[in-house]
Amino acid sequence: MITVIDSILNRITMYRLVLYELLFLVASACALGFFGVIAYSPAALLYSGGVIFFTAWIANEIFAYFFDAPSNPESTYLTALILVLIITPPHTLYDIAFLSIAIPAALLAVASKYVVAIHKKHIFNPAAFGVAGTALLLGSAASWWIGTPWMIPSVLVGGLLVVRKLRRFDLFFAYLAAFLVGLFAFNYQKSLYLIATITIPHALFYAPVFFFATVMLTEPLTMPHTKWLRVAYGALIGLLFVPQVHIGSWYLTPELALLFGNVFAYIVSPKEKLILTLLKKIRISHSVYEFVFANPYPLLFSAGQYLEWTLPHTSPDAQGHPAWREIL
Repeated sequence: MITVIDSILNRITMYRLVLYELLFLVASACALGFFGVIAYSPAALLYSGGVIFFTAWIANEIFAYFFDAPSNPESTYLTALILVLIITPPHTLYDIAFLSIAIPAALLAVASKYVVAIHKKHIFNPAAFGVAGTALLLGSAASWWIGTPWMIPSVLVGGLLVVRKLRRFDLFFAYLAAFLVGLFAFNYQKSLYLIATITIPHALFYAPVFFFATVMLTEPLTMPHTKWLRVAYGALIGLLFVPQVHIGSWYLTPELALLFGNVFAYIVSPKEKLILTLLKKIRISHSVYEFVFANPYPLLFSAGQYLEWTLPHTSPDAQGHPAWREIL
């Protein structure tokens, strides 16, 4: 069974898999809303998606043009879908509370990929940056409404496939273990019975713990690449995710926990985006081509290090844009 699952996962890129998962979560939420299980109707969810998608798409086109930078539309779609799942859907067509967070959050999320970037590489998880920005600048916070017991089965079905695809169970379990240890540490004055029967179940099932761990924490571009740094990264964010963690009177939110983790990841594992210029394409055989690129970057490397390249094109299939790994 696992072999079959791995065979299917190997045919799909990470971006495309996460896209399918998020669409599945939105569809699941629409079904639950239709039957009145959750408080948001399918119309409200679809309207939320339309507003956020349109804002994110327009913003991405504008920033890509002015920064003269290549853009990955799938990345924009993922960011928009995550925002749909964490920002409270509107109650009416002109719900000011919704519009005042959805539009600025989508703008800030996309902007972070271009503006808050070093060597053309964004540092922060875009969706987390977007909702953190609206909370700090406008006082409009994300509700993370997906953190409900009714959504957990759908979250785990898709989320664990993503973790399996990326082979990041070390990160997932480090985060979860640190989160549980943090809960015990902040609730040590309670009896073990209360912690085990009330505190932990409530924290796991009425907060976006599993969605956060499988979708946002696992973003490859903002996590360290080596195993033990990933474990430290997951543990740090797991501790910061505990609801009682605060700095003075300032309590951390899920998005702030992730942003602090992103800073840690960049310090211990800095990355940059390199863009090569295609010089020529040589046909080797009927279905094999050789691509020759100009490389203006001097490379200093150790044996075993690698670079990952993506070749964008206008008609990606189910596997998305082709990518390959070059061992140095």
